[in-house]
Amino acid sequence: MEETFHSFHRILSFAGIPIFAEKWNTKPWLLLQIFNCIIAIFCFIFTTGFVVTKFDDFLLCIQGACIWTTGVIMTISLLVCLVFRSQFRSFLEEMAFRDAMLEMPLINHIFLVNHDGEKITELRNLVVDTQEKLFKYTRVLLKTYMFSVFLVATLYLCSPIYGMIVREDESLRLLAFDMWFPWSLENYTVYIVSFIFHAYAGYLCCIAYPGLQSMIILLIGQVIRQIKILTFILLHMDELVLEITGVQDNRWRIYCTAVLSQCVDHYVKIKSFSNRLNVICRPFYLTLILVAIMLVCMCSVKITISNKLSLDTTKYYVHEFCFILVVLMFCLIGQQVENECDELEKAVTEKWYIFNRTHKTNVRIFNMALSQGMPIYIFGTIPLSLPTFTWFIKTGMSFFTLVMNVLEEVEE
Repeated sequence: MEETFHSFHRILSFAGIPIFAEKWNTKPWLLLQIFNCIIAIFCFIFTTGFVVTKFDDFLLCIQGACIWTTGVIMTISLLVCLVFRSQFRSFLEEMAFRDAMLEMPLINHIFLVNHDGEKITELRNLVVDTQEKLFKYTRVLLKTYMFSVFLVATLYLCSPIYGMIVREDESLRLLAFDMWFPWSLENYTVYIVSFIFHAYAGYLCCIAYPGLQSMIILLIGQVIRQIKILTFILLHMDELVLEITGVQDNRWRIYCTAVLSQCVDHYVKIKSFSNRLNVICRPFYLTLILVAIMLVCMCSVKITISNKLSLDTTKYYVHEFCFILVVLMFCLIGQQVENECDELEKAVTEKWYIFNRTHKTNVRIFNMALSQGMPIYIFGTIPLSLPTFTWFIKTGMSFFTLVMNVLEEVEE
């Protein structure tokens, strides 16, 4: 767990995002974070300016749109981390820095008292193993994701350098990303400063993308993990209580009802946390989906009309592939939340008939609450799910077909 926190802190701290640090709420951290947000805003302005000024040149406009869409997500990511820095820190304290499952009396009891029952052992192992796997896989995702974004940024940065070396034209001034600047690049010093700005913006992408998105996945992963544990408890409630108490008379039914009440209380906490996280992240989800549709379309067009095996085209392959995987990743985790909620709803009514009337009444009330689920909405009633990913791919390809038809008409 500590290794995962150190990985997040090492990566996010480079962009001035200190929410994994012990002393996170200090002025130097805040100033660095504000500075990077200003850089991101300028990057958004310059990329927007390029698209607007090149609107009459359709091919250059498409090329610039690939960079513009990436800049939009980077700017949104950094601004979200700045504006909601306190909320994200509280989310981490609530769901990451400590295991909220241990606050449930039943879980706390089985870790304090050494019971040897089969189901108790399974539950204990489930709590420990799922926590370890979640942090391990999130750490691997963070590092893999950062490497992928770093590869894309490196390809963009190396492409103009390679182009200038090959052409051997000292007056040539190629930049890594398509941006409009209110100054001339004829002066070599101005060109170097502009290129450094491009490199720094690319570096910010390497931090903002993996950092924020992996942190959101870590928090949602905790929600999935805790729902899974609640499902296990409800499926084996009678066996767990029997192994703990060793009795199966009227007291056994009272204990089962008490365990059910604990599950209800913990589910309410999980749902409250999920709703608060969704309120903050919903604009980010919506922007990500819409911008990714445009980027997939534009990258596909650029690949189609370019030399398929050139170095310049390679960066568009990797760029598009990374964005598709990002959208798929969020849709998969949204789908997993939905699936786990369905399993929990089934588990509640699995053995309702063996309990007393009071317990059955509580089961019906809990089942009504579970029927609403815990969907992660991106806009209105549209959830993050696999059908949404299918819609994303179809819409991107529809835009691609439309743009290619426009290009063919322009050429004619």
